[in-house]
Amino acid sequence: MILPSVDRFLQHTGVRISQALAALVDLAVRRAAWMFATILLVTLLALIYAVGHFSIDTDTSHALSRDLPFQQREMAYQKAFPQDKNTIVVVLQGDNRNLTDLAVDRLSAWVRTRPQAFRDVYVPGGGAFFQRNGILYLSRKEVRNFANRVTDAQPFIARLSTDPSLNGLSDLLSMAIGQRLTNGMHLSGLTDIFSAVDQAVMAQMQNKPYEIPWNDLMGGSLAKMGPAQRFVIIQPTLDYQSLEPAAAALRTLRSGLTALHLDAAHGLRVGVTGGAVLDAEQMKTVSQGATISLVLTLGLEIVLLVIALRSLRLVFGVLTGLIVGMILSTAWALFFIGPFNLISVAFAILFIGLGVDFGIQFCLRYREELFNGAAHRQAMHRVTRGMGGALSLAALAAALSFYAFVPTSYAGIVDLGLISGTSMLIALLLTLTFLPAFLTLWPMALTAAKPTSYPHLRYIPTLVRHPIHRYAYFVLGGVLLLALAAIPVALRTSFDFNPLHMIDHHSEGVQVFEKLLADPQTAPYRMEVLTPDVASAQALAARVEALPTVARALTVSSYIPAHQSEKLAVLQNLQILVPPFSLLMPVGLQPPAPDTTAHLAELVKKLLALAQKEGQHTRDGEAAVALARHLEQFLAKSGADPAAIAALQQRVMGTLPGELRRLGMALSAAPVTLQNLPQSLRARYLTTSGAARVEIFPRANLSSNQAMTTFVRSVLKVAPNAVGTPVMLVEGGEAVLGAFQEATFIALAAISLLLLLALRRYRDVAIIMIPLLLAALFTVAAMRLLGLSFNLGNIIALPLLIGLGVAFAIYLVMRWRNGVDVAHLLATSTPMAVFFSGLTTLSAFGSMAISRDPGMASLGEALSLALAIVLLCILIVLPALLLLFTASPREDGIAQDEGS
Repeated sequence: MILPSVDRFLQHTGVRISQALAALVDLAVRRAAWMFATILLVTLLALIYAVGHFSIDTDTSHALSRDLPFQQREMAYQKAFPQDKNTIVVVLQGDNRNLTDLAVDRLSAWVRTRPQAFRDVYVPGGGAFFQRNGILYLSRKEVRNFANRVTDAQPFIARLSTDPSLNGLSDLLSMAIGQRLTNGMHLSGLTDIFSAVDQAVMAQMQNKPYEIPWNDLMGGSLAKMGPAQRFVIIQPTLDYQSLEPAAAALRTLRSGLTALHLDAAHGLRVGVTGGAVLDAEQMKTVSQGATISLVLTLGLEIVLLVIALRSLRLVFGVLTGLIVGMILSTAWALFFIGPFNLISVAFAILFIGLGVDFGIQFCLRYREELFNGAAHRQAMHRVTRGMGGALSLAALAAALSFYAFVPTSYAGIVDLGLISGTSMLIALLLTLTFLPAFLTLWPMALTAAKPTSYPHLRYIPTLVRHPIHRYAYFVLGGVLLLALAAIPVALRTSFDFNPLHMIDHHSEGVQVFEKLLADPQTAPYRMEVLTPDVASAQALAARVEALPTVARALTVSSYIPAHQSEKLAVLQNLQILVPPFSLLMPVGLQPPAPDTTAHLAELVKKLLALAQKEGQHTRDGEAAVALARHLEQFLAKSGADPAAIAALQQRVMGTLPGELRRLGMALSAAPVTLQNLPQSLRARYLTTSGAARVEIFPRANLSSNQAMTTFVRSVLKVAPNAVGTPVMLVEGGEAVLGAFQEATFIALAAISLLLLLALRRYRDVAIIMIPLLLAALFTVAAMRLLGLSFNLGNIIALPLLIGLGVAFAIYLVMRWRNGVDVAHLLATSTPMAVFFSGLTTLSAFGSMAISRDPGMASLGEALSLALAIVLLCILIVLPALLLLFTASPREDGIAQDEGS
């Protein structure tokens, strides 16, 4: 009991509020047409405004407060190096390196011609600089081996560089075979060329894609100078007013990939991933899942409302009020706050959950009063007196649970708190104005008197057969044991901060991304450090590379090859044997000569002669026979067709001119310095002011949250100002978790104070809060036992649990305070309204749980579990507490006339 003077003041204030609520409802009944028309007019204006101004800010970087230290560091880094944010990464890998390089060149050139869709494109290791100097990035041993192989292949290189045609190759092979037949002279790599030409001939006859990879055959092995897969990094034009900011750019890109024939049918494996792609795929699956969930939700809610209210008129009134409230709340949010974000848009879920609750509570109590013989206006008066205070208190408590997020550092959830909290007040206002006006204009038609017992009680007979007052001690004893067991389980619950785990793992972007994550050389999750200059960057990179969690650390200096003088000396000696200028001459494929068929026929004879001498079961003989037979088949079928001969020449010789030029450029390598590095590369590691970037790659696969946390923590010890996606995820996750914990404590404190002011009994406040705290404990423990983690999507289950839980508890306690004994409390309309309200909301959340989007499914699972546990605690634990720890409300002196 609080101080008597304070108690009298609060009691007087409560009476005034009750009178005001009664007057408001009475006004809605007396001026029903005027009230209904006014609300519809305001709703129409709000709808027009909402449609004209609706937008969603899908930039996830705005979700957290920019005052957080890691956000400040990230913004400073992004200002210096903005090129890595929200990119599209195209991963290409062809059947051979030449095909891959050609695809990269074609795609990057195509992207550059479409500035309206793509702001920039960058090809790591691409361009003339790396074609000329790439060999210097090999080890000294690899350069020497390269020189030896080029020396062995010199006869082929010299002959084919002057005549890169099918005739030239046929004559060269015939000559090589002739020398082998006459004097036994072996030409290195001859058998491999036989096999490659044989594949080309077979592909031509079978109409399959294949071109000879001359980079593997000429001896230089330039294919091994770089990775098997190449990347094209694209900065798309983003529209943050759209649900999918990169959707237009991605559609353009995919149409380009199709038009350029960059696909598996043409010998290329292409994958598309990157931050922009992952966001787009998540929004796509979310929208698809939301559509299915919405249809299921509407269907289930209508069915459950019909079962609960037993009147289509009441159902229509509740649903219409819900729609009106959604429109008004949306318009308010757009006018006072601005665009929604990816988190605040979830207010719709919370509004449906609590908004429909107010309507069910009001309509079931109204129906009960009608069944008890009251006329319409009298029934409205009794409903307002009996539960107007409870509805108001529940709405205020729910609003406070959401407003508790406003002081936190989670900017995205701040908007959610403001919008959801205000929407609760809007839902309350509509319940006390729109519903009374609607039911006055379209009253229920009761043709016969109804018994006072609640008509739906038979639907949950356990409440009658096993009344809680008979087992109160056993109930509380069992709950206490469960709570003690749940505490250590709840303490082990986890928070999954990685948004990658909330995206459909079957989507292309995720699959490609995870493959890149598994390789330390391509890991997309990297940390970055901004240092004052190149020297500082080099020193920091050396310290960071010593960490066991780091695979490598790159700076601009990492692109200066080591031991250049020794490697250049080897290449200079090689230039005497293979002059680069002879390979750089612009000699391309010419149409096949008219006598190409004759040259091929001569080659067939030579091949058969070689096979006869070497034996058909030797490697050389087997390859020669196979090529001879397939050439004979080709000549018999298509030898007279110039188009077929030209197509075969393209398959056999198509990649050769480009490979010869590449070899010529490699032999022309020059010393690499910091000054002559490509500007596109320098811009990714140096700012115009001289600040230098350090790029840090993890050793472990960061798909594991534990590995990511370990990586971030170890690097931050050496480089406290490090940034990057891993830092954003780890420290951002901690900020989000801290914000929810802070908001939960604020909400519980604010709600407790509100209940104390309204109920004026510490005991009654405790009776409401204990089931709520138990529900929270059991929910967290149950999620742990079921293998469910809290994540960035489902963590909003906590505020909804608080909002719904306190509302349900208030309804029961206020009905008890109105004079209903605990033994009979569960036989009134109030617990039935709580049950059906919870069941209706549970249907909405359950429909989300079957979504194919992992994020939405996890939200639905968490909300469904939380709501089910809240219902159990409110309908079982709370009555037991009332029975064992309170006297009857009339004995307590707090009973009020229900008006029935």
